[in-house]
Amino acid sequence: MKRLLLVAGILGVCGLSACERQKVSGCFVGAFLADRPSAADIDRFQASYGKKPGLILTFLDWGKYPDEGMVRAVSGRGVSLMVTWEPWVASTQAGIDYDAFLAGKDDAYIRAFALKMKALGQPVFLRFAHEMNGDWYPWSCVRISPEKYQKLWFHARRIFDQVEAGNVRWVFSLNSENVPLGNDAAFCYPGDRYVDYIGLDGYNWGTTRTGSRWQSFNDIFFRSYKNVLHYKKPVILSEFSSTSSGGDKALWIEKALCDIRRMSAVKGFILFNVDKETDWRFSSDTESGRRLKRGLKSPYFVETLQGSLR
Repeated sequence: MKRLLLVAGILGVCGLSACERQKVSGCFVGAFLADRPSAADIDRFQASYGKKPGLILTFLDWGKYPDEGMVRAVSGRGVSLMVTWEPWVASTQAGIDYDAFLAGKDDAYIRAFALKMKALGQPVFLRFAHEMNGDWYPWSCVRISPEKYQKLWFHARRIFDQVEAGNVRWVFSLNSENVPLGNDAAFCYPGDRYVDYIGLDGYNWGTTRTGSRWQSFNDIFFRSYKNVLHYKKPVILSEFSSTSSGGDKALWIEKALCDIRRMSAVKGFILFNVDKETDWRFSSDTESGRRLKRGLKSPYFVETLQGSLR
């Protein structure tokens, strides 16, 4: 998650009653709740919104492994992990040596990481080197070449395949807008053999930043969603949320949940529900939280992998 999103598009507006007439196929509910989510965080989300976040997002920089206590807490609640695996040092925002990576310097770490993911014995969604079509990460395809980015992906995936970590689902997760415009995610795509899911990230920054404006869910995601359909891969909204500055946050989430139901390729979402750059939360004691809870009552939004993510 980084930049402002300027994509515009209209998918159509519908009320919840119209959404209820849509054919139910299933979308998996997920959330980002904390850097190290606990069982209490999961229980609190369920108590607040009526659905368990069956998919939990976490971030991990290079050389590290998921916190074992967090993994026990998440798996103990019957929840799956989506691990955003970032090839950098987050504290300094310095990229690793990508040439050394390709030469095998990090193979022992990658193999150990793959074995830890395999040992979980349940689906793990791995979001490797995400938002490559933005210019803010050192692995961005505008900062390294698209060809080198693909080689990074091939190299890591090959090691996972060697240790037979078949429970790991690889998520090619892009920003909903190319920044700059020439930094097209399509140039960075590793190929169908190496990708299991397409991830889409996008935020309504409202008026929180100079030059930003209020955007609907459709403004943010319409064009990028249409663009990734040709991959014929299931889609996960791997990060999304809205500020409250500049518009009606309650109406925003109500329409967003309705719009998601129109996007048949979207099989799951991750709601970014924390106070970070701005307050992305849909607090349960606010109207936006109540609209979120009401929307999630639909049987379309599910807590388990059955019927949505496979």
